[in-house]
Amino acid sequence: MKLQKLLYTLLFAASIAFTGCSDDFFDTAPAGDLTGKETFASTTNIDALMNGTLRYLMESSTSQDNPGYSAILLSQEVMGDDAIARDGVYGYRDSYPYRDPYDNTTRRALFFWSFQYKVIDNCNNIIANVDQASGPEADKKYLKGQALALRAFVYLNLVRQYQYTYAKDKTAKAVPIYTEPTSPSSQPKPRATVEEVYSQIIADLTQAETLLPGFKRSVKNRLDINVVKGLFARAYLTTEKWDLAAAKAKEARTGYNIMDPAQYLQGFNDVSNVEWIWGHPQKADQTLGGASFFAYIDVTPATGYRSIMPDPYFRKLFQDQDIRKSLFELVTTTTDPMYRWYKYKKFVDKTDKSGNIVLMRSSEMALIEAEGKARLNDLPGAVAALNEVRIKRNLTALTAGAYNQTDLIEEILVERRRELWGEGFRLPDILRLQRKVVRNETTDTFKSGAADVVIKGHYIRVFPDNSAFIPNSPYYLFSIPVNEINTNPNL
Repeated sequence: MKLQKLLYTLLFAASIAFTGCSDDFFDTAPAGDLTGKETFASTTNIDALMNGTLRYLMESSTSQDNPGYSAILLSQEVMGDDAIARDGVYGYRDSYPYRDPYDNTTRRALFFWSFQYKVIDNCNNIIANVDQASGPEADKKYLKGQALALRAFVYLNLVRQYQYTYAKDKTAKAVPIYTEPTSPSSQPKPRATVEEVYSQIIADLTQAETLLPGFKRSVKNRLDINVVKGLFARAYLTTEKWDLAAAKAKEARTGYNIMDPAQYLQGFNDVSNVEWIWGHPQKADQTLGGASFFAYIDVTPATGYRSIMPDPYFRKLFQDQDIRKSLFELVTTTTDPMYRWYKYKKFVDKTDKSGNIVLMRSSEMALIEAEGKARLNDLPGAVAALNEVRIKRNLTALTAGAYNQTDLIEEILVERRRELWGEGFRLPDILRLQRKVVRNETTDTFKSGAADVVIKGHYIRVFPDNSAFIPNSPYYLFSIPVNEINTNPNL
């Protein structure tokens, strides 16, 4: 990174005097309001910086199609096999065929790298300065815990984006680790190994876990002890520490019941949802017009990008009684721009365009618990966790005796696909499992008068060099941007 640009001053300073999702939470102050030492003079100011950092993570945008962290989630969906970037539509048409962020000269490749390291630098500044700030000791502890957890979250994203999975080669070079604030005189770091990055993640989460007990957040955008345990679960799942993944996932979802079928149909747009452990609330003026998660994945408006579509083969993963299957709608009106596509109406923006973004749910944690236990051959325990999700989706409970270990693991992995579509998990799972993307040409049809009309599906079924999809392809990885390579000789 260009170190002279790393010091990210307070872009979005927000009041901490909020309750629930009051307007105070969304208030911002000019960038110059808090500068230099004043930024870190008090816990009140540092709390504003933490809030601004979270908003920067979710809302910063270099273009309409780069709406902060949401752009990473959407890229990771269309680079898999269950979601499709609709042909000719703005947004993710270059991620779907692996042209970006694989190409390190694109603005998307630059954005994904730079904005995540800016978040890390903010966290490093909070961690380095909060102990000397004025304010209650408890507030200092909680702010440091949140900064450590957020830093771990970003490094967990980076290590899974820029290198193959831990089980493939934990000695492979991944991304640089920065744990101290940077300045123009700071020396750029070399790439750390995958194992070193995960060690830093676990160390950060371990410290955060000791600091955050007792922290009561007012808004679900803050990282509390449940979020920390959920991040542990994700890290342990990827590093194949199955017992720890299952245990932390169970702890993470304590107090967050899995939503019932009716709630699943409400549009995935509000942090008040009973099973959202972590999410990002926002108002309409924070979505920067079309630069928002919902602008691309909400297919219900009559106009808009409506870019991200489900694969018809994905629909076939659902049983008829599954409440999630009712969200599919085939467009058969010839004048509709989405003619011949299936809509999947999981994500529906609020009427004022203020839809909230989900970041962690108890269903995900239940499925991590189920997978961890299944891989340990605890089939009854795995089925019990899996059934907690299935029953709330109108499916019948499974019995452990009906499955061997291999088949049960596969059932859990398919359930992850059904449950977590659109939330950014598909490409990370493909890399974690060292599998290949599977995109088949659809042959499904519907009747239009006397004619059989083919439903639209995957139209890119090879890599850019026309080679077949394979496991562990470099096309699945994000590229370190060319200007970073030119600036940091230690890479």
